[in-house]
Amino acid sequence: MSMKKQLKILNLIDIPWYSGISDYAFSQSLALRENGHIIYFGCDRESESYKKAAKEGYKTVEITDRKKIITPALIFKLAKFIKDEKIDIINAHTGRTQTLSYIVSRFKKVRIIRTKADAKDIKTSFIYKKLDLIICGSRYIENFYLRKGIDKTKVIYKSIIPPAYCEISSKEPFIIGITARLDPVKGHIYFIKSAIKILNKNFNCAFYIAGKEANLKWKELSNEIPEVYRNKFIYFGHLENIFEFMKKCHIGVITSIDSEAVSRVALEWMASARLVISTDTGSLAEFIDNRFLVKPKDIHALSQKIIENLDFEKIHSEGIRNLEKIKREISYEKFKEETLSSFETTSYKPHF
Repeated sequence: MSMKKQLKILNLIDIPWYSGISDYAFSQSLALRENGHIIYFGCDRESESYKKAAKEGYKTVEITDRKKIITPALIFKLAKFIKDEKIDIINAHTGRTQTLSYIVSRFKKVRIIRTKADAKDIKTSFIYKKLDLIICGSRYIENFYLRKGIDKTKVIYKSIIPPAYCEISSKEPFIIGITARLDPVKGHIYFIKSAIKILNKNFNCAFYIAGKEANLKWKELSNEIPEVYRNKFIYFGHLENIFEFMKKCHIGVITSIDSEAVSRVALEWMASARLVISTDTGSLAEFIDNRFLVKPKDIHALSQKIIENLDFEKIHSEGIRNLEKIKREISYEKFKEETLSSFETTSYKPHF
């Protein structure tokens, strides 16, 4: 049974940075807003999500960040906001805001949906009985709940709208690209060491790196590159338009050693019609064909997998295959339809 009325939905996010959690939340909000629902955000005033919400015209309410305890003042402030704005649904995006939502619901009747788009495992809690639905950004995330007997879950993959198709160049050197923040978890060191093995075998390749410096500096990573190969690596830093970077590359590589509960970059490479070689961690196997997966930190396997695919015809055909998969299985239309269905449908009955 569908709810006919316009819904008022409050997103709660208590993390300071803009992450996969925030990205998923704003994608949901756009889909819901396009269908006529009214969307609100509750975030810490200094957070990136609060700034983005204000910039995009969403009404906001200030909550404390994840490091602060939940105080009575915060509870009553939020309960009053929900009452005044006649909020129908709270959409909690973190464990702490899930707890906050439950406490507030004791004072003001409101539906609660939990959206999870991060790699943090969960703890069993009676609060799950209060939730109407748990939206999971991948099957990898859904398994956190299923392993603990919580099955009121629904997997909705966040979509990527493909950019205008760009024909892949058939001229050497082969351009091998990686885009990720510079952080040990993203495995750039393994990308570089694999690249050196490929260059040692005299393959005509160049290696492009894009991503902001986070817990690593490019200078630290570049020190691992022998002087003779320095001109084979180009660091682009942080880029606003990642698709323009991907157009320059023949092959996209993901070398993460952990995380990737929801992998936006995998979908971006696929939507760019590029062959993708990836480590098998998190949700990556849900998108990347097994033929192109290697174990994390395995420099030999990664270099060999890249070498095996230094073929322009194969790069083109596998890239088109990836683009078609995005259009068929992870389209924006499907994401929007499943998101609307989840919020517009009346309460799910607990299964446990």
